[in-house]
Order: sequence, then structure tokens, then C-alpha cells
Amino acid sequence: MADLYAVLGVNRTATSNEIKSAYRRMARKYHPDVNSDPSAPAKFAQINEAYHTLIDSDRRKFYDRTGAVSSMASVRRANSAAARAARKAYYQQRADRIVNEWLQREREETRARGKAVYTTVTLFVSTFIVAMNPAFFEPTSLFWRVAVIVLFAFSIKHLYTSLKEHFDHYTYRPPRISVTRPARKPNKRFKRSVAWTFVTGGYLLSVGAGVLIGSLTESFSSHLLGNTAITDALLYALVYPPIAVLIVDTMYLINLRFEAL
Repeated sequence: MADLYAVLGVNRTATSNEIKSAYRRMARKYHPDVNSDPSAPAKFAQINEAYHTLIDSDRRKFYDRTGAVSSMASVRRANSAAARAARKAYYQQRADRIVNEWLQREREETRARGKAVYTTVTLFVSTFIVAMNPAFFEPTSLFWRVAVIVLFAFSIKHLYTSLKEHFDHYTYRPPRISVTRPARKPNKRFKRSVAWTFVTGGYLLSVGAGVLIGSLTESFSSHLLGNTAITDALLYALVYPPIAVLIVDTMYLINLRFEAL
């Protein structure tokens, strides 16, 4: 019978922690799930037998006195159960990791989709509201005009960055036709041109709908007589919607930070 201390590679004076560390090291090397050698199962069973004997104080004392393992049949059954439990724990851990990765991808996709919806809906709705009543958004003081200009400078960059992020995530550019290289099937749903058409068309539709509905109101109609209402509507529809997108996106990101706490 092999020396159980030699099987684990420890001294006879080894502590429980040293025995555990040696067992983990040997198990990672000879576990049948990670070692394809035909002798690995037998070696792993021997390691299990040595570990369960030496980690138990009573069995260890008996082994030290007699050099024999007490209750060999029960030890073998325990080893088999331990091997099954170890194998089950390994596959369970692997399944949990796959599920966690899938859930993480779903959470990231939900956040990306929510941010895209917030950006586009805010852009269209704010454009419609500004175009419908441009007189309400007319700057009334120098301070307000400077504030609008500063916000617009930041917001137009933010809008471009946000749209680019959404386009990169959801759209693809059609590959160039080549007779030597086969075309790859895109893994994204929409063409880049379709996305630009959607954003541009939605923006123009929002402006047109806002101007049309605003022209039916008394304030817009009276302003229209001065031939400035439509010009103001178009100007403010360029300036204010990016600011609205900046504000809403900032609030959305703050909300995500609070949810992560």
C-alpha cells in the first residue's frame, strides 16, 4: 500500500491546512475532468483516499499506528461520493458562469437599447415641441442667450457621440464587393444608411408636424404675419433638441449609477 503522505507530497508532521493545500494542488492536476491520462482516475481516487484519511484526526491516528486505512469499504464509498460531488460542483459552477455571462449580456443590451430609445425619442419630441411654439423658447436676455450657446456647444458634440455609439452598436456598413474575398454576413440588424434615414426623416417629420400644428394656434399665426415664425422654428429646432438630449441622457446615466449602488 502506498504511503498516503507521499501520495499527497507532505510530511508526517503536516498540518490540516498543509494537507488541504496539497490535496487541492494534486486534485487540480489529476482530476479526470482536467487530465485525460488513462491512469488519472485511479491516481485521483488514491489522492482522495489519502486526503480523507489524513484530514480525519481519528483515521490519521489509526493509520500512523498501523499503516492501514480504517474501514476501506466505507472510504472507497466516500471517495466515490466525493468524486461525484466534485464533478457535480464543477459542472454546476460552469453552468452558473454561462448563465451569469448571458444575464450580463442581456443587462448590457437592455441598457444600450434604453439609451438609444431615450436619445431618439427626446430628439424627436423636443424638436416637435420647439417647432410648434418657437416664441416660447426665444431668449429674453443676454445671459440666457450665452447659456444657450454654451449648452448647444456641449450638446451637439454629445448628440454626435451618442448617435455614433448607437449606430456602431446596431448598424453595419455594407461590405465592398470583391471577387476574391467572399462577403461576410453582418451580425447587426440594420444598415448604416437606414439608420441615418430614420434619424433624419424623424427629425424632419417632427419639425414639419410642429410647424403645421403650431400654425393653427393663435400665437404662431400672429407671429407668422411678421415672416419670422417659421425661421425661428427652424433655428430653435436646430439649437434646443440637442440640449434636451444632453439633459435627458445625463439624467438617465445618473439613474443607472443609483441603480448600480
